[in-house]
Amino acid sequence: MIPWDIPLPAYSPTQWAVLLGAVLLAGVIKGAIGFGVPIVTLSILTLAVPVKEAIALTVLPAFAGNLAMMREGGRVHEILVRFWPLLVTKAVCIGLGAMLLAWIPTRPLLMVLGVVIVTFSLFGERMPRLRLRPGQEKVAGAVLGAVTGLLAGTTTIFGPPVIMYMTALRLDRATYVAAIGTLWSVANVLMLIAFGATTLLTPPLVVASLAMAPVLLAGYPLGRALRQRLDDHLFRRLIMAGLLVAGGGLILVAVI
Repeated sequence: MIPWDIPLPAYSPTQWAVLLGAVLLAGVIKGAIGFGVPIVTLSILTLAVPVKEAIALTVLPAFAGNLAMMREGGRVHEILVRFWPLLVTKAVCIGLGAMLLAWIPTRPLLMVLGVVIVTFSLFGERMPRLRLRPGQEKVAGAVLGAVTGLLAGTTTIFGPPVIMYMTALRLDRATYVAAIGTLWSVANVLMLIAFGATTLLTPPLVVASLAMAPVLLAGYPLGRALRQRLDDHLFRRLIMAGLLVAGGGLILVAVI
């Protein structure tokens, strides 16, 4: 079957409007704070389509945004060398998570993750700063990779816990952007492989997801322009606000 023979999902015009609007908004937020695409899209898409379809539709627009950020941040080899333990354990656990997605409910996972993220966003500035030596950083990264790999495979949402980790490491803005671009892009490739192997990403959903990628990229420069106008203090505050909204969005998805 050739690509143009694959039908789009039979969504109504209202459903398509919701999908495209959500992805455009996610692109603006991605450009501004570097994360949030799956959270924004799932929070809105699940109002219009089933949860597992929303998860599948998110993958390619998120990948497009991450590639844009990777191109902006550069330093790919440096990031891969520094965070390789996180990526190795994530690669294994994304596959496990994708297999689990076929038969476990995702809403309880979203609820727990949402509560943790909201708590961190509200109180993270008051918590003692985590200072990790290089050896400790790699061990912590490996554990985080396993946890977020399972989350990525079951919900596509893995960003906020990694953002919490990078916030604790006190990365400068340039390293933050470079790390997100590279780590998120690698994770998206792994998710595409895992979802394709488990038939979650059906051909019609692939076509629909691919069609929404340019919409996200249209919103990305608007968010990036906002980010570049902020000083480091405001940028950090924006990240914490983004985490608060992200966590609230996950709780909303879990209860609807």
